[in-house]
Amino acid sequence: MCLLMDLPADSIASSADDTRNVVLTGFMGTGKTTVGRVLADRLGFAFVDTDAVIESRHGAIKSIFVERGEEAFRAIERDLAAELAEQSGVVISTGGRMMLDPANVTSLSRNGRVFCLVATPEVILERVIADEARIDRPLLSVPDPHQTIVELLSERDPEYRRFAQLTTDARSPETIAADIATLARSDPRRFAVDTPTGDYDFSVGAAILPFVRQLAGVDGQLVIVTDEATADFYLASCSTPDHAIVLPSGPGRRKSLEQVSYVYDALLDARVDRSATIVSLGDSVVGDIAAFAAATYLRGVELVHCPTDLIAMIDTSVGGKVGLDTRHGRNLIGLYKQPSAVIADIATLQTLDARHFSAGLAEVLKHGLIADSELLAQLETGGWNDEGRQLPGALGDMQSLVAQAVQVKIAIVQEDPFESGRREVLNLGHTFAHAFEQVDADGLIHGEAVAIGIVAAARLSAAVGNFPAEDVTRIEGLVERLGLSIALPHRQRVEAIIEAMTRDKKRRRGRQRFVLLHGIGDPFVTDDVDECIVREVLESVQP
Repeated sequence: MCLLMDLPADSIASSADDTRNVVLTGFMGTGKTTVGRVLADRLGFAFVDTDAVIESRHGAIKSIFVERGEEAFRAIERDLAAELAEQSGVVISTGGRMMLDPANVTSLSRNGRVFCLVATPEVILERVIADEARIDRPLLSVPDPHQTIVELLSERDPEYRRFAQLTTDARSPETIAADIATLARSDPRRFAVDTPTGDYDFSVGAAILPFVRQLAGVDGQLVIVTDEATADFYLASCSTPDHAIVLPSGPGRRKSLEQVSYVYDALLDARVDRSATIVSLGDSVVGDIAAFAAATYLRGVELVHCPTDLIAMIDTSVGGKVGLDTRHGRNLIGLYKQPSAVIADIATLQTLDARHFSAGLAEVLKHGLIADSELLAQLETGGWNDEGRQLPGALGDMQSLVAQAVQVKIAIVQEDPFESGRREVLNLGHTFAHAFEQVDADGLIHGEAVAIGIVAAARLSAAVGNFPAEDVTRIEGLVERLGLSIALPHRQRVEAIIEAMTRDKKRRRGRQRFVLLHGIGDPFVTDDVDECIVREVLESVQP
């Protein structure tokens, strides 16, 4: 049955260049129906409220639950989602739990961009009480509706965060609809990256994971390599793959040859051929494992990166460097493998906890110090360290931050694709950071180590050159403003850190190389640094 046959003829969407559906999800009372109607009028689309359609076909939802049970209702939702997936030009307002079902995410993401509306418990309760048309809501029958809303929001929050979110508190439906229309109708920002093996596009936008095939121009088999944590959030909404290889998650995971071998076996078991494209869906660890496999499986297949954290988006997904770790250190085994596309969906940043998001901002800070761009001003004025955030800043602000940061990386790697000169400046803070990670393996994540490494590099720059003291203070203040530390979490022996630095792959002829700063936006590389000064700097970052 064609759902649109159930609707008034004048509600059929007019033909347009982009008639992909827009799907609204979120908790009750966040404005899905109200905003959805305004958005449909704005786009010239049909409007569908899934709960209303179900009631028109099967009777009251409360009766379905009582007489047939919840599973019967969820089956009805799944059938409706599959039906709607065949339509185009529809704004779809879904029931509060409909998009918590991965099957519905898969169906509705095929031809639609999904946006989640959010509001505070107080606003939700106020709207639910005022909604006379839905006075039968069971939520109002409990002794403490506000507490029930708080508990349900907490329970569903991890699921809702997989979608691009917009706050509806104190904003008119017209304003929210205008924001969604802009995001749904506009293409992602795209930047061309020139490499010795050909050009590719870096795309950054919101709710674009379902369109990986189109954005990357994938014609053959599509194989997604991801990890368990990322798969739980995003595998269902990513372009439907021919095969998916899911790596273990957890604190003990490593980007090792063993993990690459696991990918090889899965590819061979699935009889994946050379026409395939491997898509890395995840953080930098997943990206390096997938890229190493893509570079070497059957002597090489196409690679697309879909980074889901900030470090991967603005740093490791661009430039073609691939590194695996050994017990001797980080990134000591590697090669170059350029992707054929990078697709950064900023909505994925919503599922990062505050610690990992802040860690990613250390790499943004690094790019700002290298390029003297507007990034530093954005970091100093934006509310990036709000632990209660759904997403720091508006979606547009986040997209702008990622776009500016990645352009710094693109410009440098295009100038020096094989790290023979200029590209070394991207290691600002990393000579220290990699050593910190080695000696405090269980305490620091990469971005936290980079932040302390940047502070150490700034202090070393001031000690050996003319880097202004006020700029050192500015950098330290920025690091702390971003929720990061300027000192190691545990006291470490300086000798152990020095020993770890001697295993750094940037050493040349036995001499340690450092990226330092003459000034903000003026980095340089040197191996002429007195070890005594280095030791003094290392003492200065001890707790």
